[in-house]
Amino acid sequence: MISGNYGLIDGSLIQTLRFDTLSNNLANVNTNGFKKETLAFDEALSMKIMTYIDLSPGPVVNTGNKYDVALNGPGFFKIQTPAGIRYTRDGSFSLSRDGMLVNQNGDQVLGQNGPITLSGGDLTIGRDGQISENGSPGDKLMIVDFIKPQFLRKEGMNYCVYVGKEQDILTSEKADIQHQYIEKSNVNVTEEMIKMVDAFRAFESIQKAIQNADDITSKLVNDPELL
Repeated sequence: MISGNYGLIDGSLIQTLRFDTLSNNLANVNTNGFKKETLAFDEALSMKIMTYIDLSPGPVVNTGNKYDVALNGPGFFKIQTPAGIRYTRDGSFSLSRDGMLVNQNGDQVLGQNGPITLSGGDLTIGRDGQISENGSPGDKLMIVDFIKPQFLRKEGMNYCVYVGKEQDILTSEKADIQHQYIEKSNVNVTEEMIKMVDAFRAFESIQKAIQNADDITSKLVNDPELL
């Protein structure tokens, strides 16, 4: 009976993690470039409970902001942060007081020649990431992709960090950039709510099963004649 409870407790923990993951997805439904996470149940069955990032694209919307860019297809923007290099799909950029292209966290957006500096003039960004100001070409947005994207990890502030090998990080050859557009979250509210209800019901069922098992165990302990 006790060994059976272990399986029920494991199931309860899995449903709790699933519920927390879905809650975080819903909390970021309006976060630019956010990628939802999904529990990897095939790993959970062997007690290696993991989540993976769903890299499917979110809808792309026009903003009219000359510093905004959206990625169509694979790839990530490369950002210089105080903690080191980080990656994001959020292309909501702006110009800092010192003429640096920065994201919403104030961190520098990197081009192929390093941090991107601009004068604030007439700006165009080509589909290949080529930046031009007042008709003069400048740097090019650095868009990277990963041979093993399963080694991407969420880190907060809409960043990902790559925990795989450095040589698995490549300059994207398939970057397709839309200027004055933003990619929105790929979270589908209806789908996530249905999954959340399912997780809650599964959790309730497991809790009832644990309670029933405890009741039976208690009766066996308190009434030896039942043994």
